Amino acid sequence: MCAIIDANVRDQVFGDSRPKAGEYLFDQLNSDKKNLKLVVGGKLLTELSKSRAFNTWLQTALLFGRAQSFSDQEVEVVTKELQELDACRSNDAHVLALARVSGARLLFTNDQDLMDDFRDPKLVEGIRGKVYTTRLHEHVTSSHRNLLRRPDLCGT
Repeated sequence: MCAIIDANVRDQVFGDSRPKAGEYLFDQLNSDKKNLKLVVGGKLLTELSKSRAFNTWLQTALLFGRAQSFSDQEVEVVTKELQELDACRSNDAHVLALARVSGARLLFTNDQDLMDDFRDPKLVEGIRGKVYTTRLHEHVTSSHRNLLRRPDLCGT
């Protein structure tokens, strides 16, 4: 399964004081089972890379197949297409573009407008986008566990 982590929750996964749900996601990304892969690229990669901890993790994750990087140019082309549609509620067309390019249908974010956009079949086609969030609960819920067990949330 493929996942996208929005910049607004980056430190909940890669920071020093992670909530339990962020720690759970981090553990799943690092599991030897390799059930979960983080996808990155474009502007989102630039945003995430402002964290030294993320950069350190990413270098190793790319080597071990726990992360996959997509072409910045390809993500940017799709970002512009989405912006031209003028249908996004959020200011995160680059995140939706990465979902389209990568096939990832799981997003960790606490941005309600982005959640709505990610679930919109006009913006993210195919399998309906699913959202992992700590907006209401920072502890690990059954919803968090169930989302990370789904094998169908990746097109690659």
